[in-house]
Amino acid sequence: MTQAGGYIRISAKAKPGITCVLPAGLPVIAFGSGGTQAGPAEQSAGGEITLIGDKTVYAGLNPKSTGNNSGVEYDSVIVSVSNDDPNPVSLKTGSIVVDKPQVTNWHTSAAEAVPMN
Repeated sequence: MTQAGGYIRISAKAKPGITCVLPAGLPVIAFGSGGTQAGPAEQSAGGEITLIGDKTVYAGLNPKSTGNNSGVEYDSVIVSVSNDDPNPVSLKTGSIVVDKPQVTNWHTSAAEAVPMN
């Protein structure tokens, strides 16, 4: 979901009947087959979060943290919970320009996931 400041809000929740634990820190975000990976948008890692029932977590993705017109155009993003996640998810974003992307930690509040400048 597109948010203020050029951020894309990503949400995740466990499938019905499944409990899962998201490790502390950032989701792993990459664009395209070249693997342009998002760096941290926050100074410290959040804690581990257990997803069960209807609990949803959110992360904010800024595809372009530079103030210039350069970048590479993509139309999807690959999201995983860790570097060794065997089942990353590819999400369509529509056409976006990516240059030094940044991502926030997982948050239990949608408002906290997308920093406001």
